[in-house]
Amino acid sequence: MSSDWDAERSLDYRVKQTLKFLRLALWLTWRASPRLLIGILLLIGLEAIFAPVMLILSKAILDSLALRSGLVTAPQPFVAHFSLEVWISLAAVVLAASQLIRPLALTLHGMAGDRINIFVGEQLILAANRWRGLARFEDPDVADDLMRARGSGTQSGLELMYFGAEAVVSLVTVIALLVVLGGLHFLVPILLVLVTLPQIAQHYVFLVRTGGALYGQTPDARRLEYSRDLLLTAPPAKDVRLYDMGSFLARRYDAIFARTTSMLDSLRKRSTASITAATVLSSIAGGAVYIYVVWLIGWGGRPIGDLALYGGAVTMLQIHLIELGRSLGFLPNAFLFLPSVYRILNAPPDLPVSHKPLRTPRPIRTGIVFDKVTFSYPGSETPVLSELSFSFSPGECLALVGQNGAGKTTAVKLLLRMYDPTDGRILLDGVDLRDYDLDDLRREMGVIFQDFGRYELSVEDNIGFGQVEELENVEHILEAASRADASELIRDLPNGLKTRLGREFGGRELSVGEWQKLALARAFMRDSQILVLDEPTAALDVESEYSLYVRFHELTKGRTTLLISHRFSTVQMADRILFLANGGIEEEGSHTELMARGGTYARLFRLQQQNYLGNQAEPSH
Repeated sequence: MSSDWDAERSLDYRVKQTLKFLRLALWLTWRASPRLLIGILLLIGLEAIFAPVMLILSKAILDSLALRSGLVTAPQPFVAHFSLEVWISLAAVVLAASQLIRPLALTLHGMAGDRINIFVGEQLILAANRWRGLARFEDPDVADDLMRARGSGTQSGLELMYFGAEAVVSLVTVIALLVVLGGLHFLVPILLVLVTLPQIAQHYVFLVRTGGALYGQTPDARRLEYSRDLLLTAPPAKDVRLYDMGSFLARRYDAIFARTTSMLDSLRKRSTASITAATVLSSIAGGAVYIYVVWLIGWGGRPIGDLALYGGAVTMLQIHLIELGRSLGFLPNAFLFLPSVYRILNAPPDLPVSHKPLRTPRPIRTGIVFDKVTFSYPGSETPVLSELSFSFSPGECLALVGQNGAGKTTAVKLLLRMYDPTDGRILLDGVDLRDYDLDDLRREMGVIFQDFGRYELSVEDNIGFGQVEELENVEHILEAASRADASELIRDLPNGLKTRLGREFGGRELSVGEWQKLALARAFMRDSQILVLDEPTAALDVESEYSLYVRFHELTKGRTTLLISHRFSTVQMADRILFLANGGIEEEGSHTELMARGGTYARLFRLQQQNYLGNQAEPSH
């Protein structure tokens, strides 16, 4: 279970936590669907009233029948008020109304559940959208919380309301039935409660243990979801079929499923014997009371209607006692997932926010400085960057090169404040990035990442996302497309800017190069002072990648640009090149200077050049 409910916690702490999560559940449920919630509670209340009323009417009908048939000569005082036909009519009305209430209540419950799912989902989206960095999205504990919140957590408030109301109704009904049975003999209700308590306890314990097992299996549930998505979604389909991974993934899915279900099956098997024994004991006691009522009617002079009243009361009492245990057993399970919802909705800012954030300078005057920047990803003690220091000036074209894992993309993420340095500072015009307004800072940066977005939406959306507030500005979108050399591509599409892209929803698929043009247009939607090209061409051949970098360089002359690549030949046009290795700068200079120096950069450049030329050579015969 969650640490919020650990047994070692003090009672005072656990009570406060319960009240806190209860307030959250009630607030979410009420905000999502107040009228439906009121309707559900009213119907549950009516359902509780109909049960004892039906018992009373059944007794009246039997007593009236006994009087009319001559089995008794003196009418019961209560029965004499109406004729048999009236009692039967009243019973028929109550029975019909009671039959309508349950499906109506279930319908309202389903409608309320849909609205709560949507409302809580919206709140989770809004909460996650307030996370301005990436760390939480890469945290497995947060991923578990998100899955719990999206699943059982969305219904927790409604379940608390529904099962809480049913528990109260069952308790009131139980008390009313105990009072009725007390008229038979004061020991009868005591006996029935005592013999039914073990059955209630077993149901309660089973439900609580099952809920705890499901909570603890969240990581396995995510693994199941991941394995299923690998088998059923398009992106991994090529590899799955090429390497015949389907059988392996299916076996892995089955193994995880078997592991999770075996725990639940074990709980069910252990509970079956004890629940069965408790049920037999309760049934024997109920049967004994029923026989006692028959004996009193036959030999004790009690009216025949007592058979319906007390016999029905015994059956209903046991049913409502079990229902009470069931409802109480569901309540802890509803609370179980609320801490995850609470943590997501109330997570503090993941990046420090300045109390008086500054506007980003426009124009940038002195440039950007990495001042002894060290960074380790959350959960890792190994630094990706170690005391990295460099600067680049306004209008300069700077290239970061190095082999995979050298920290190039990490430096870009820090520049965009997707993370903050573990140590050191990044300065813009001499001011720490953390002192600027984050939205304003990012508006000054246009980036094309290696894994740039390919949104299965319209061309217009794919470009316009670069500046969301300009999504309706067709002229601006076309201008950005023109700068990215995407105008001809758009003209050739069947519906121009309105063409839906991607095959998943029946749209038009594009080549890698065409998607890259749209990504470049998206970056040009912003009038950004800093433009970054972060290896978006890794899937292209060297010549195509070089052409794109040259075009990008021509389109961004006069702007501060940052080029990232592990292919050294593609960034020769940069004013300055930084060769990164082991989290720091090993060499620095222009391409010509670095080649003249004859260091690691020159050696790797020649090696890549030889490999490229070798691949281009005609095969010998």
